[in-house]
Amino acid sequence: MLAMPLITFLIPVRRREGDLLRLAHYFVRQANAANCEVVIIHETNELPTDTRRLLRQAGAMVVSGACNDGVFHKTHLLNTGLSLAQGTHVVPYDSDLLPLFSLELLCRLVRKSPDLVLGGYRIMSGEQCDTNKAKTLLAVPSSAPEDCSGALYKQLMKGERFMVCPVFRRDHLDALGGWDENYRGWGCEDQDMLERYLTLSKQLPARLPDFVYLHFDHPTQQGWNEAIHINRNRKH
Repeated sequence: MLAMPLITFLIPVRRREGDLLRLAHYFVRQANAANCEVVIIHETNELPTDTRRLLRQAGAMVVSGACNDGVFHKTHLLNTGLSLAQGTHVVPYDSDLLPLFSLELLCRLVRKSPDLVLGGYRIMSGEQCDTNKAKTLLAVPSSAPEDCSGALYKQLMKGERFMVCPVFRRDHLDALGGWDENYRGWGCEDQDMLERYLTLSKQLPARLPDFVYLHFDHPTQQGWNEAIHINRNRKH
């Protein structure tokens, strides 16, 4: 009998097969090194056969969570994945990120830090590139927007907390009822969840430089980050 996974990665995806291939290669290499599961919630059920085969090889579960009106409903996809997750901990994960560390390290530190919500940092590649170029791009990294001076000041002095890929306890997410599905399109759902979660759990947030993710650029997609969606989410 397989042991129950410690961490479930929930990965909502919108028509980004390149992202899925890159992550599949990563998780295939990590499959036997850590007690994790991967749940990919695709906006449609249209995945190339080769991509689906590699994801299965990586041990990933792929499910469909249709967004019927064309607007990327990330919170709905996350809740769909949460209902299927088997891990005691859950990471909401963006498909355009690539971990630059081992999942074994993440699992080990999560076990040792029950009073902390562990999260990491992003490094922006500025390019749409493949995994083989990742090390070259790190020679000229750029900071993520949340770590630039204005945003960092708000986090340090005004209490606007932010974390990349926080590791949440599944029971606390269930107690909160999951993500607020009033957020549609880009933005704000992650900060909303983090604040509600920290209030309920009484855990403390801890961003560690051990957990660095390379962010791959991608083209803008309709029904995702238009101003109408961003402004509505910020108002909510």
